[in-house]
Amino acid sequence: MRRCTWLDSADVVVCDHVEGVVSAPQGPYFGPLAHGFACGAHIPVHVSGAWNALDDPVRDYQGDRETLADSWGVETAEDWSRQVDYLLAGLNVGTEADAVLNVRRTLLRQQGHYDLRTWQNAVGTSARGQTVDVDELVELAAVITRYESRFRTDGLLSPDGIVTSVFGYDFGRAVNMARWGFGGRFCDYRTAERIVLRAGELCRQHYSSWADFSAGYALGRVIRFDDEQYGHLYASVLGPHRLLIADASSPWWHVPFA
Repeated sequence: MRRCTWLDSADVVVCDHVEGVVSAPQGPYFGPLAHGFACGAHIPVHVSGAWNALDDPVRDYQGDRETLADSWGVETAEDWSRQVDYLLAGLNVGTEADAVLNVRRTLLRQQGHYDLRTWQNAVGTSARGQTVDVDELVELAAVITRYESRFRTDGLLSPDGIVTSVFGYDFGRAVNMARWGFGGRFCDYRTAERIVLRAGELCRQHYSSWADFSAGYALGRVIRFDDEQYGHLYASVLGPHRLLIADASSPWWHVPFA
């Protein structure tokens, strides 16, 4: 049974996690591979797993196979490889949110400022003529605005911070797909390592800091699954974020992002 601990006597819960970030002594602590693993750290922190190691193909084989089948529909090496490709391409979280965020970046670059109405109008204009639901994209700008307001309150964003991309959610999960794929014997170590390294490279292309990446990862998760409920799916990313940002044993303290 998983234990859940409330942190800071507030409204943040991290299941199984009691004393801090777990590291594998034999795992990397510095360099590109450590950076890639650190991009996938939200999930292992949530379940008290080591952030810097792949799963064991002997000890974790059955559990990883069950996790991949139940949560991802992955039952073969081909299924697993397909999911890795989707994640590294940002196709699991989808391109809609980043398209909306790109419109805001354009407004900021051109005008130096924006408000929600201007942003929504620009989203509608940019989406016309495309095979998308324009109203859904326009509303997504409002959803993002509300989540960002909550993120600022909870410390996921600075007081004037905004999210730049949600693709980090897929890139971070690609690291874990490599971890589970090796543990589930769907790939060899070199293949898993290449995925971790590639995910780290992609995070560097889209973000400028660990805080920037984590906010994007969190927004990708809640847009995908939370539906503005601010329940377990939100708490389960906020708790790891706070630990990774604040705990001195976190890789985010000693692994440079850039």
